Amino acid sequence: MTANDPNVNEAKVKPTSSISRIWIIPILVIVIGGWMVYYQWKNQGPLITIELHSAAGIEINKTPIKVRDLDVGQVKKITLKPDLDGVLVTARIDASAAHLLNENAKFWVVAPRISFSEVSGLNTLLSGSYIAMSANDKGKEQLHFTALERPPVTPPGTPGLHVMLKSDDEFAYKPGDPIIYKGFKVGEFEEVHFDVEQGRITYRAFIHAPYHNLIDENTRFWNVSGVKLQLASNGLTIQTGSLETLLANGVTFGNPQGDTKGKPIDN
Repeated sequence: MTANDPNVNEAKVKPTSSISRIWIIPILVIVIGGWMVYYQWKNQGPLITIELHSAAGIEINKTPIKVRDLDVGQVKKITLKPDLDGVLVTARIDASAAHLLNENAKFWVVAPRISFSEVSGLNTLLSGSYIAMSANDKGKEQLHFTALERPPVTPPGTPGLHVMLKSDDEFAYKPGDPIIYKGFKVGEFEEVHFDVEQGRITYRAFIHAPYHNLIDENTRFWNVSGVKLQLASNGLTIQTGSLETLLANGVTFGNPQGDTKGKPIDN
């Protein structure tokens, strides 16, 4: 066999591809994954810190931050405060809710609470505790907050009237105790403060609309808790408030007989 043999075909040499097609899929996956990481990093919301008395019921990467039962963030870290007076919770807030992080924002832990005047948070028995948030989109930006010790009695924005009540009586009320008018619950106590210098208790209370129109400058409040017994020659008289005031403290209000209706009052 010689080079000039007509039965011999000449070999055709072609250069091989520098990149095998099998690498296309891994490279595509890396590009898409990198874009997703970048997109998430660019669009993630800010980190905030919340001071709490304890971390009971709070779990990292599990406990959510909610506004009106909508998840807007999640707890990412829990550490002790430097003075050991509580814990610092670090949470990531969604970018869509970042505009709510201002000086008007309030945070509190929602957990089961059962008392004579309050039953709340029972839905967390199965789902677990969460951190609730209430705010509006007005105010100076803020990223560090101190959580409330208990949920606010009256949700922000509720129509009605805030009043301050002062009492020298030793009989004290607590947040959540009802305000009754003719058997109907029309409000509740929100805060209690004891003035040491004056020896007087000051209460912050809220009257729901439209019952707040019953309050004027001549209105008086008095205790309707428990049972009042009066024995006279014509028999025994028993006076009680509602069933709720039998189990817990409560007050009612009205104008003294013969007193004219006074001017309406503001908060």
